[in-house]
Amino acid sequence: MKKTMVLLSATVLAGLFFVYTSCKKVSHATNPTPQNYRLMSYTREVSRNVITPLTLTPTVTEFYRFVYDGNDRVSEIFYTSNDSNKLKVNTGNLDIRFSYIADTIYKTSTDLRTRTVVERDTFLMNSLGQITDAYFPNEVHNFRYYGKLLATETVAYRDTNTVISANLSYTSNNGDFLSRFFDGNLTASFPDTGLRVPSHILPGDTVRDTVLIYPIEVTWTTVTPFGTAAAVQQDKITGHTDNFNVSSLLGSFVMVDAVDSNGVKVRTGYFPAGYTGQQFYQIYDFLDNRPGDYLQLQSFTTYGVNIYPQAHMLKSITSSFSTLNVNYDIDADSKVTRTTAFTRDSVTKNTMSEIYRLQYETKN
Repeated sequence: MKKTMVLLSATVLAGLFFVYTSCKKVSHATNPTPQNYRLMSYTREVSRNVITPLTLTPTVTEFYRFVYDGNDRVSEIFYTSNDSNKLKVNTGNLDIRFSYIADTIYKTSTDLRTRTVVERDTFLMNSLGQITDAYFPNEVHNFRYYGKLLATETVAYRDTNTVISANLSYTSNNGDFLSRFFDGNLTASFPDTGLRVPSHILPGDTVRDTVLIYPIEVTWTTVTPFGTAAAVQQDKITGHTDNFNVSSLLGSFVMVDAVDSNGVKVRTGYFPAGYTGQQFYQIYDFLDNRPGDYLQLQSFTTYGVNIYPQAHMLKSITSSFSTLNVNYDIDADSKVTRTTAFTRDSVTKNTMSEIYRLQYETKN
């Protein structure tokens, strides 16, 4: 998912060093939601105890309203939020539309107040309707599947013309995810041109693109969640790519810079924190998957479809420094009416509580 997972954003990571146990008992039913119901809307309330960094809106309330087309596909999402960070950049009140043309989904997000398009995303699907490629403004995800479930994922971040990418692999059993593995290897790909700073020798000399001349001196820098930056690797290369292993610094924000033999600099590349070596998934083996599953909710709002169709509902995701636990309230009709998630980061000591209140509608 997008970080924006939302990535997970954003993203919750791997290992089993810390486990949070909820005292809330899961109410459950063994049958999936009846086919004549579909998710109409939900409210998400996020409360954070943030030590690093501080946030302007400690409690965020978001509302999603779903509209479907004649083929029962999400065609529109109305989204509102009180998140001060989103309101400042006109992404707190959105009309999100999905257009399905052949093997492509076009997603357009428009600010409801100014009617300005704030983002355009494109998703490609295979013959089974699974998303294989997701293009966001500053990142690209490539998905490959083994049956119904994800098998591999390549993530590439292009905040500038420099691209940093990583490869992830998933394991599963009996239709459920077991773990996601990341070997810590990052690959930086530099464009054919760098940025030349004006020399002020010639009249009208300006900042402009120019061809890179080998060798190129590359510097990888990491930034911890506490803001500590350190240049941890320097290389001299005679090509357009360089590799860096961040395994010992997982959870750190990564930057890459480079300069050629003539002093021409590449545009700085960035790779976000939130990816660790391995994250483990635990499921409720007595609870068949249905709308309201935590992973399904994240996918639904990002892609309009569910890219996590595992057999059972998610219970937890654990990593070496972060743990997510999920509980569900299910009514007599086997519908999830409330999804509650709690995340704790053992490095920053930050915690986050999420409450989803779901409403349904009957299909025509």
